[in-house]
Amino acid sequence: MSKRKRHEEPDGASSKQSKAARFNIHTLKRLQQAVAADPEIDLASYFPKDYSKRLSEMRTPLLPPTTPISAATTTSGSVTKDDIRVFLRPSEPIAIIFPLADSVRSLLADADMSEALVGLMRRCEILWKSPFPRKKMVFKCDGNIVIKAIKNALDYTEYTTLQYLEVHKPTVPAPRPSGLLRMNDVSLIFMTYTSTTTLADIWAGLDISQKRSIQDQLNQILADLRSLSRPNGMPLGGVCGEGCKDVRRHLRRSTEPILTVKDFKNFLFPSLRAPIFTEFINRLCQPCVPPQQLEIQCVFTHGDLRPDNITVEPSDDHQFRITGLLDWEYSGFYPEYHELIKSTNSLSSSADDDWYLFLPECISPERYGMWWLLDYAQGALVE
Repeated sequence: MSKRKRHEEPDGASSKQSKAARFNIHTLKRLQQAVAADPEIDLASYFPKDYSKRLSEMRTPLLPPTTPISAATTTSGSVTKDDIRVFLRPSEPIAIIFPLADSVRSLLADADMSEALVGLMRRCEILWKSPFPRKKMVFKCDGNIVIKAIKNALDYTEYTTLQYLEVHKPTVPAPRPSGLLRMNDVSLIFMTYTSTTTLADIWAGLDISQKRSIQDQLNQILADLRSLSRPNGMPLGGVCGEGCKDVRRHLRRSTEPILTVKDFKNFLFPSLRAPIFTEFINRLCQPCVPPQQLEIQCVFTHGDLRPDNITVEPSDDHQFRITGLLDWEYSGFYPEYHELIKSTNSLSSSADDDWYLFLPECISPERYGMWWLLDYAQGALVE
């Protein structure tokens, strides 16, 4: 089969493209790679977090230095029907799912909490819009608080994970949970602010030394995260019993507690339990996987590790420092090889992003390559 021709401009054409055009081309390429890896993938999670805002800034001249920053932010005047805030109304009651931190309560000091919340949301700056902004958006409000708004959230895995990490592993650079409200089926997750610059924003411009530095930092963070011990009897998946999730074709959730790696495999591949096939896979593992790796442990896993979910800031030594890991919706205790598999969700045969060659050592293909290949082979057989 002939190799698919890449969509490239003639020599010299790229220099004539606007910054916004180059940004769109880069975004489209990433989406194409994701679809190539899984034609039924949910593309919403592969858009840059602040896509609309960044594109708008690229398409319009920069504000003059004398223009106040507040004049450039998106606030209540631009709330349209394509905005999750249209579901928030002062007449709607509020359910407090998790208590609010003092920093959040001070922002909602008005007598009527519903009115105060709607007013706060309308003053917020938009940090990120999903391709379906009536479903999910992220805002920054007064102070050091971020609000993640999700319509019809099915569980609170992200929030319970942030709570768990704050208590059991505060050294992991995750946002600190600051409360969770629900109004008209919109869940509002309050958390501390980290940074708006993601690794995806800068990765292409980094040199080898800078990429190695990021790799080493991430390895230390994940090794710290994976050192968490799973309490005896705790099911795999979310730390508050939310269960395991699989987004291989569409989002699936386990309906029964999963306590072993074998049960987790059966959950992932329910149609591949025939005795002959199972025995064949077992025989395939034995000569290829070192004996010490056949006993798989379950470790704490982020579940969606990619440059878009890693925030950074420049440091004094011409390097970049990781400031946070975001989006913990798919986190929890999973088999130790699972982080590698999930971090390569958008890897395709046509990928030209060398991020995959700088994955942290503790989840590297050198360590879990055979498990990655087995998952890939079994995944190809799933209808």
